Amino acid sequence: MRQPSFLKRISNRSWHGCAVATLMLGLWLTPALVPDAAADETDPDVRQFILANTEFSVVHELIHLLIDEIGFPVLGREEDIADHLAIMLLLTRDHEGPLPQTTIDQLQAVIDAWRIEWTIIEQDQMEIAYSDPHSLEIQRLYDLSCLAYGRDPDNLKDFAIANEIPIDRAILCPEDFQKAEKGLNFLQNTFRTDNSGNQITITFDKTETPKETRYKKWLTDSPVIRSVIAQLDRQYRFPEPVEIVFRTCGQSNAYWEPADKQIVVCYGLMDRFVHLARFRQEYAIEPREWALGVARAKSAFQ
Repeated sequence: MRQPSFLKRISNRSWHGCAVATLMLGLWLTPALVPDAAADETDPDVRQFILANTEFSVVHELIHLLIDEIGFPVLGREEDIADHLAIMLLLTRDHEGPLPQTTIDQLQAVIDAWRIEWTIIEQDQMEIAYSDPHSLEIQRLYDLSCLAYGRDPDNLKDFAIANEIPIDRAILCPEDFQKAEKGLNFLQNTFRTDNSGNQITITFDKTETPKETRYKKWLTDSPVIRSVIAQLDRQYRFPEPVEIVFRTCGQSNAYWEPADKQIVVCYGLMDRFVHLARFRQEYAIEPREWALGVARAKSAFQ
């Protein structure tokens, strides 16, 4: 979907919806739910959570790039297509065999972020943006969970239970994954034009705080972003060079800007993930409800 010139494409983390994307997390958390202090972004678990969600955001925006520049067809809601293809790229990077635990942990971090967003929306009784171009957070987390489980149902039963995939949906997940994989292979085979690479570059604008400098180092060392970029660089010939820019831009966002041939990732998006990571550590969702949900799911899988 090409945005009007006065709009920026909201990030996959609008994956949280338009209403949410216009507000910083701290502005719309109820006082009872606001963590007393920011999460320690030097904590390895927090770092993994932030990096996993940022990586997924970048891969999501790369799908918008493929739609606009390579001609991937859109036969539905573009944001759903970007979600699903981003998930499939991550699920098929290792091809045969069980999913590596690192990939499972990355996907779980994204699922948890969406679950936290939905929990906040429910607890704050926010207006649900049914007209938003993105699916609801609760739908997005179940779609990701289902495709991941469907990739390796023999080894990911505990993953399905932990993420409360209803049994009637779980039964369909292997078929959903197979169809999605077939669709991804079709797109790759149809639009592939082998290339020598170096069409997509990463640029880090000047950081303004020690925290942003730390983010920059993490992203520089990120194997996921660079491996996906290298894959797309080899497989497709873009009409013009493309730049992924990480910068300070005063908002919590990431977006594909067709006119500039840029994917812009704001450091504020990573700040937002810091808040979500703290919420995940301190609150997650109501423990009793979570325990009951897992119990129901486990019972259904017996």
